[in-house]
Amino acid sequence: MDAKAQENISRQLLDQTQMLAYAQGDAAAFDQLYARHKTAVYRFFIRQNLTTAVAEELCHDTWLKLINNRASYQANALFTTYLFTIARRIAIDHAQKKSVLFEKQQIEDDLDSLDNQESSKTQQITENNHDPQLDAAVNQTLADALKQQIAALPYEQREVFLLKQEAGFSIDDIARITFQNKEKVKSSWRYALQKMRKGLSFYGN
Repeated sequence: MDAKAQENISRQLLDQTQMLAYAQGDAAAFDQLYARHKTAVYRFFIRQNLTTAVAEELCHDTWLKLINNRASYQANALFTTYLFTIARRIAIDHAQKKSVLFEKQQIEDDLDSLDNQESSKTQQITENNHDPQLDAAVNQTLADALKQQIAALPYEQREVFLLKQEAGFSIDDIARITFQNKEKVKSSWRYALQKMRKGLSFYGN
């Protein structure tokens, strides 16, 4: 076993130990868990094309649910699997509260925005070469395009993409978190990658 794998196992064991300690009333253990995982949870929400305010609210709801359920926690799964199962349910609840029409319109607006950004980038590259300010603008455009392409994915594909790409879960972990079979998760991951590559192909030229 290499050093990185050993470090990962040690971190997982620490997570479980601290969550069990928190369930017994050790508030300091929760503080350490929160500090270690708050960024990953926030990124999971913000990458779903939510506003900062909404992402922060859903993060708060996730941690609050974990706090309220601390007494029932059992170390029969990785803490991160437990945490992101909660986050996923919070995300689903939020999505169900939104109008389907509004969500569809939002995606269409995002794609229109991406088209405008691509046209703008083409014009800028034609007029300016190796301009540091241009390079920064292009990098920002690429970051915006990535966010928009993620938002345009069907929900199941977006969920799998974020859990794997942003949170670092394996296919097996995602299957457990989403209560799906492994082959369905693999399929969602494959289709998500294909759509992301196609949507961002402009930036590879």
